[in-house]
Parts: sequence; structure tokens; C-alpha cells
Amino acid sequence: MNIVLTGFMASGKTSIAKEIAGLSDYKYIDTDDMITVSEGKSINDIFAESGEAEFRRIERDAVRRAAALSDHVISTGGGVPLDVSNICELRKNGIIVNLAPDFSVIEARIKRAAATRPLLKNQSIDDIRARFDARKPFYDDCDVKINVSNKKTPREYAEEIIKKCEEFGGARNE
Repeated sequence: MNIVLTGFMASGKTSIAKEIAGLSDYKYIDTDDMITVSEGKSINDIFAESGEAEFRRIERDAVRRAAALSDHVISTGGGVPLDVSNICELRKNGIIVNLAPDFSVIEARIKRAAATRPLLKNQSIDDIRARFDARKPFYDDCDVKINVSNKKTPREYAEEIIKKCEEFGGARNE
């Protein structure tokens, strides 16, 4: 069984997934990292050279490979839940955990990360909020939802997620 973290960009998936791996017997994997390794280029370069549709095709392949693993905590790209087939694939062997921050948390974080996120280029805060709101129904297709708007540390969120997944019937501590 895997623990799969979904959520909007800058919701904390990577840092929390790494903490889960450190607190449990799960191995950490990130679908965006899988893509950059398999393609030999950054996500920004894939978007610039091939466009979003090609990126999403490559992403579906990475999701299928990650979903086939066992005993992993999988940090997904923010757009993974937009393709229902991705969530169906990940759910076959995983508990889907959505990290659900308030938009104010995202707004504060993306101001620091705009250069590294291709979907933020030339986007106003209103555009990003509209994207955030439009994606909510996709993120709601989860097994466990964690509000990550509080001032907890990634470790505290990881502990909460492990506990919730144990209750759900999946996670194991070391």
C-alpha cells in the first residue's frame, strides 16, 4: 500500500512526503522528479519545448510507474488529479491524501517560487486563485483530506497523515 499526496502547487507535498518517509517504513518518490529523470530535462523545459499536453502525457506515464510500486509515499504534481485516470491508477494500491490549504497559504508560498513553476508564468494572483478554485473538485476525490493552513511543521502534518492512514487501514510506522 502507498500513501499518495495530492494538492495544489506549494501545498507542501514534497516536504511532508519526505517527513512521512522518515517516520515510517515507506520510501519517498516524487512524480515530478521521475519526469525530470526520465526526460533528462526540467519541467519548465518540457512545458516550454513541448507544451502542457505533452507534459501531461509524460506525467500519466510517471503516475502509472509510481502507482505500480508498493510501500512508497508518493508526492504528485499539482495537476495529477485533473486526469481521473491518474487517481484511479494511484488508488489501486494507495490511499489518496489531499493537502488542502487556504488560498492565502498558497499565495504567500508562490510569491517565492514563481520562477520554478511553469503554470505561474505571466499569471496574476486572480488567475492563480481561479486555477486553485477550479481544481478543488478534483482534489476532493481523495480518501483523506488534511487542512494544511495551520502553523504546524511538516513533521507534525506527517504524523497526522500517518495516523489517519492507519485509521483508514494502510499506513505502518517503523
